[in-house]
Amino acid sequence: MTSKAQGAPTKEFFVGMLTRDIELSDAILDLLDNCLDGVMRQKKSTNNTKSSDYYSGFFSHISISKDAFTIEDNCGGIPKDVAEKYAFRMGRASTKVDEGLPTVGIYGIGMKRAIFKIGKSAVVYTRNANDLYKVTIPEDWESNETEWDFPMNDLKDKQLLMSGGTKVAISNINPRIIERWDTADKLDVFVNDLIKSIQQSYSFIIQKGFEITINGQHITPLPIKLLVDYKATGGAASIKPFLYQQTFDDVDVSLAIGFYAPTPSPEEIDDENNLKRSTSDAGWTIVCNDRVVLYNDKTHLTGWGEAGVPQYHTQFIGIRGIVIFESNNPRNLPMTTTKRGVDTSSNIYAAVKDKMRQGLKMFTDYTNRWKGRNKKERTYSTAAQSVPVDNLIGSREKIEASIPVKFRQNRGGFVFKPSLPKPETDKPFCRISFSRSIDEISDIIEYLYKDRNHEVTPSQVGEKCFEIILKKAQSTEGE
Repeated sequence: MTSKAQGAPTKEFFVGMLTRDIELSDAILDLLDNCLDGVMRQKKSTNNTKSSDYYSGFFSHISISKDAFTIEDNCGGIPKDVAEKYAFRMGRASTKVDEGLPTVGIYGIGMKRAIFKIGKSAVVYTRNANDLYKVTIPEDWESNETEWDFPMNDLKDKQLLMSGGTKVAISNINPRIIERWDTADKLDVFVNDLIKSIQQSYSFIIQKGFEITINGQHITPLPIKLLVDYKATGGAASIKPFLYQQTFDDVDVSLAIGFYAPTPSPEEIDDENNLKRSTSDAGWTIVCNDRVVLYNDKTHLTGWGEAGVPQYHTQFIGIRGIVIFESNNPRNLPMTTTKRGVDTSSNIYAAVKDKMRQGLKMFTDYTNRWKGRNKKERTYSTAAQSVPVDNLIGSREKIEASIPVKFRQNRGGFVFKPSLPKPETDKPFCRISFSRSIDEISDIIEYLYKDRNHEVTPSQVGEKCFEIILKKAQSTEGE
């Protein structure tokens, strides 16, 4: 007699593996991604995502308390047939529901993963066209191994989701999550951290009109800007960004890197805590279909410390870059399943990374070349204006009409390489840096200035000592 060995996964294993490796904030971002994909479905007939007001009029409101989590939007809702056949399955079916739309959902697990990460039960209300219904995830669903489907019921409440949209109400919050929300102070900390994550990940979308609130607090974007010298035209040396564009099959790529602020002086580098800008503002930001998947990265993932590019140092604090990938087939975008990282195995990303390093090296070389000559360098960087990155991406014709740049064809793509200023005497410079105790530095200050409390920075003390010794060394040359 032939028998069978069971091979089906248990729900406990399935849910545990699904939620184990994703952070709580990332799970919530998955729910926001679903809202944005709803906008895409709503506007598929006018799907120009590059327009500056593409998401205007759409919102997502998040409410978090110790006992419940709710997210509600007006982004069109889930079509009833999609809910019945695809939306609540544990993984995307082979049928291409959003084919031809620049969404970010790939694997069909975001909403379910977020629900189970936060709680054990939920009700999903949705209104799409003339359909209003709810899907219930009961508290005992995980313990029932024979039933994988969820109850689905029509509703008649005319006041619910009147503009069309979805409301996900999660209850029976998991104990580990309650520990992070069970006091007002803990909840405030979590909400503030979540706001920062949303600002970083959805800045482009918020700038294009999408409204996000958490417990009634509106979230503002973190716009990226770069310096452009409008006065310098033609091939004149000036501060401008490095720009690159290329299309790989169905993936459009736009890249811009440059200075968002003047290069720091040695005194600013020594006292980074008092800089008007922060290291957290520098680095590469990677965007896939308007969703930021990597924010201000300064590691080898984005070219730092490899192929002739130096590792990140505070002297490069003024350098910032952005790469935007756009495609109607999100599977071709170089992002990980959590949409919070770059897929380094992507052939497209490998090709683009070469250009990232090329642009990055231009500005690290510039910074090194001007070491010790900040006053002179500032005549160039302060002549430049801060320009929103929106003016540096998109149509080449639009970019060339708004700023003094000219793209040239380069190996299948288009590139603008700025002619950056060079010092009159381009001798190599090297930074001298070391630490000594405050008492020892005070001894030197007293020796040099006859006043132990004389106001002078440690860098200026070191420079003064160097000048004294250099003068003695040069006076003895030829002896």
